[in-house]
Amino acid sequence: MVDPAEYSADQADPWFPGIDDYLDAYHRVGAPWLWSDRLAMGRDRIERDLMDPRQRCWRIDEGHRLAGFCELIARSPAEAEILHCGLISAARGRGLGQRLINSALAGAHALGARRVWLHTCSEDSEAALGFYQRAGFRIFATRLEWVIDPRRRGLLDATAGNAVDLPWTGQQAVNAFSAAADGGSGAAQAIENRSG
Repeated sequence: MVDPAEYSADQADPWFPGIDDYLDAYHRVGAPWLWSDRLAMGRDRIERDLMDPRQRCWRIDEGHRLAGFCELIARSPAEAEILHCGLISAARGRGLGQRLINSALAGAHALGARRVWLHTCSEDSEAALGFYQRAGFRIFATRLEWVIDPRRRGLLDATAGNAVDLPWTGQQAVNAFSAAADGGSGAAQAIENRSG
């Protein structure tokens, strides 16, 4: 159990982006990790989501330049989901991610959420799962998902994904999916944080 009062200090700034600012941040933070789910939705849907009063975003800058952002949505009066939380590679390792997750957890608490969850996966940073667990989250489910490379779908440029090593073919892919099916680290991880 995590005390929401822990998350009231040292937060990122609330952010109310327009569609172009949001997509720029989404690409800058997410392209190395092949983030693409928002891109598949299209601009109109993203704009509607950004206007949704249940949605909250926080941004953190260094030297007046984007360092990272976090996005949360209230799924019900008592539950919220962190949709995205990440930093550009140059901003990692300096406590900025902690400020972003603190902001999301404080924002969820302010919305009345008693349960907060997020999803991470094998394409995420190797440090992500441990980071989320240190923030008070715990694994509650794993599952195997087949995802088509977003570069092949035209959602991301062919140069995206430099932080990810995906085994798409051959025995390497079979081994990775077998490990995921057995609950290994290659499985998508859904984790939650209960407060109050």
